[in-house]
Order: sequence, then structure tokens, then C-alpha cells
Amino acid sequence: MSGASRGLPRILPLIGAPPDDPGDLALKEWPRFSFDACPGFLGDFVRLATRDSEADPAAICITTLVRFAAEVYGYAPSQGPHIYVGETVHPARLFAVLCGNTSKARKGTSRHPVTKLFSREHCQPADLEAWGLPLPARESGGPLSTGEGLAHHVRDESDEERERRKRQNPSEPLREKGDMRLIIIDEEFASCLVCIKREGNTVSMGIRCFWDSGDYAPLTKNNPVVVRGAHICIITHITIQELAVCLGDVQAVNGFGNRFLWICVRRSKLVALPSRMPDNELAPLQRELWRLVGLAQKRHAMTMTAPALDLWKAIYPELSQEHTGLAGSVINRAEAQTLRLALIYALLDGQGHIAEPHLQAALAMWRYAQDSALYIFGDRAVDPLEDKILEALKTGPLSATELSAALSRHVPRERLQPLLQQLEAQQRISITKIKNAGRPRVILALRELSEKSEEREGDA
Repeated sequence: MSGASRGLPRILPLIGAPPDDPGDLALKEWPRFSFDACPGFLGDFVRLATRDSEADPAAICITTLVRFAAEVYGYAPSQGPHIYVGETVHPARLFAVLCGNTSKARKGTSRHPVTKLFSREHCQPADLEAWGLPLPARESGGPLSTGEGLAHHVRDESDEERERRKRQNPSEPLREKGDMRLIIIDEEFASCLVCIKREGNTVSMGIRCFWDSGDYAPLTKNNPVVVRGAHICIITHITIQELAVCLGDVQAVNGFGNRFLWICVRRSKLVALPSRMPDNELAPLQRELWRLVGLAQKRHAMTMTAPALDLWKAIYPELSQEHTGLAGSVINRAEAQTLRLALIYALLDGQGHIAEPHLQAALAMWRYAQDSALYIFGDRAVDPLEDKILEALKTGPLSATELSAALSRHVPRERLQPLLQQLEAQQRISITKIKNAGRPRVILALRELSEKSEEREGDA
């Protein structure tokens, strides 16, 4: 018998095997962006910027929001527009990641029309003076590499440094002291994620500090850069494929990921030769933008109107819902992100309070960001072991010994115990101890959480 004949019996069963059922594929639909997130002035600009362009409206919208947010903070702590949540101050400060489905997703195409809008070529000096506008926020193209690098760009310059800068660049106007605004538009977020994995790198800590409070004071011995009340906004780009390779789970868990709005971006249409935005249409939008910036910079603490507060109370349970998995770890800051968005929408409307339409627009933007995160990260667990535990418990309740056997007894107790406690705290499993003659027997089971079960626990 030839070699080919001897191999034939092993091939035949594969030929006769039924094909996989494509109905079992867990396919996800690309998130749908709603123009409810683009009211008024913002919608006029997004439509203009995308009318004869391949740019994604969602990318134009979020880039404009982040860029506007960078301009509108005051020069001292708790000054400029902000909203209180208890004693926590939330300013108009946003970080966003544009995630393209491919390198041709036209992530960068969203930058250029927004940059054009935020220039001042159509604004008269007299108007800028009447609106009380300082210089625009500093700009940096990144890349994000260290926390100290971020702090260096927004530090208070000494008088000597200011004098040196004036001598070196006599034509460049000096910024007011205390101007700590910075907009970072970084098109290589993958390089930031690589830096984060290096031992001792501080960019993750820096990003968290600058999103939370604007304060950065590392406990380093040699020449620490201490910053108070900085106002940094970040817009950065990456492909979904790069993200899958680079993003470390630990960074998502410790809060790095949920400081960002994750936005799915793709080419909106094919335009062989996009046209520039007509000056006669852009000019009035640009003048209106800087008028709104001037108004916003003079705002202080802002509150919600009564209808907005009623809506906030109605949606708060939805926003406060605990999400699981890796996607959950990057969207579990929904309340804070939505409030900051609502604050920015109010400022874009020239208002000194957050009204119901502003909150509705913020919800539309947040829901797109949430759907984007669920699309990008899917059902992937923060810890791969979590998936294995839940899969094992789908067969029914198991004792701790039986679960260890199901995991091939390869997981040490020090690794398994905190993860089981976390799953129990998230109310995804139940842990029951059954008394017997010796050590209590621990039984683990999947748990289906319902409103009724929560009510029973509350009554207990």
C-alpha cells in the first residue's frame, strides 16, 4: 500500500464530518453613533467636517469635545467650570482613545478639521480681547511616555525659565503664569502601552492623577516635578488589533483604562479627493467657538436644573451598574464620565447650568463609548482564570476540592482564593460553608442576580 493510501483513512472522516454551524458564531455589530450626541453648534461643525470627508462623525465629535475641554479650565484649583459630586470636583476634562478597525479607519482624518476649527484665523484681535481670551492651550503631539514628562509640560515655570524662553524666542508671546492647560493629540497609543509595561514606568500613574485631580507629586528623591491643579486633556489613536496585543490586563484593573472614553472609529464613506471646509461656513463656527470658550472660562461651580436632576436620578442605577470582565473594568466609571460630558455640553451651549438636553447628549455620547468598549474588549475576562472558573461552575455547584480538580490542580491557593472572593463580591458566584464533623465544606455555585434577590438581601 502506498503512503497516500495509508493516509486516506485518516482523511475520510474529516471529509464526511458535518460543517460547523455558523449560527453559533458570537458576532458583534459595530456600534451605532447617534447625532443626539451632536446638538446645536457641535452638530453643525460635525456635519460640515464630514460632508465631503471620510472621517467618522464619532471621531470628529469626541475630538472636538476633548479639544474644547482643554481650553475651558481656569488657572487656579476649583476655578473654571466644574461640578461637585459630594466633595469631589469634576472639571471639564476628558481623555479619549480612538480605536480603528484597521490602519485605514481614518482616525487621524478627524484631527485636521478640528485643528482648523480651533485656529484663530477668522477671529479679529478686538473680538478675542472682548471675549477675554488668553492664548490657546499648549499642544503636544506626544507620545505619552512617562508621568514626569506629562508633569514637565504643565509645571509652573520659574522666572528664570520664563526670561530664558523670552530671550530664545522673542516673537513668541509669554503665557500667563499658572496657565497649566495642555492638549495632547497622540497618534501612537500603542507606544504608550509598551512604555507602561516597563518596570518603574510612571505614565499610568500620571494619567490617573491628571484625570482625577490634576495633581502630581511623586515620592522621588532626585528632582521631583510637583504639579498642582494642572488641566490636561488627551486624545490618542490605536487600532483594535494593536490594542489586543499591547493592553495589559493589570492596567485596566487598576483604573488606567476607565479614565478614557473608548471610541470605535472607521471610514464613514469613500471620498477619492476630499474637499476643504469652505471658509465662509467655517468662519462663523470658529468665531462662535471662541466666544463660547471665553464664556466657559469665566464659569465656576455648576449645578443641574431640576428636570436634569430628575433625569440623572432616573438613569443613575443604569450608570452605576457593575460590569464584569475586561470591558467592565474600562467602563465602570460611567457616572463620572457622563457628568463631565454633560458639563462640557452645557458649556458648548453657552449655559451656566446643566440642563436636561445637555445630559441627554452626554448619555448619547457615553452609550456610544460604552458600546465601543464592549465591541473592542468583548467578553474577555480581566483574568483568564475567571473564565475557567465560571465555565467549570456551569456544570453545577462544586466543592473547593472539585473546582481545583476541574482546573487540573494547577492553580495555587494564593492565586485562586482572592479571585473567588472577588467573584463572590461581584455577586457572580455564591460561597456556602456546610458544617460537618471536621473542617466546613465549601460549596461554590453560579449565582443569578435579580432585583428580588437584592431586595431580600436589603431586608435581611
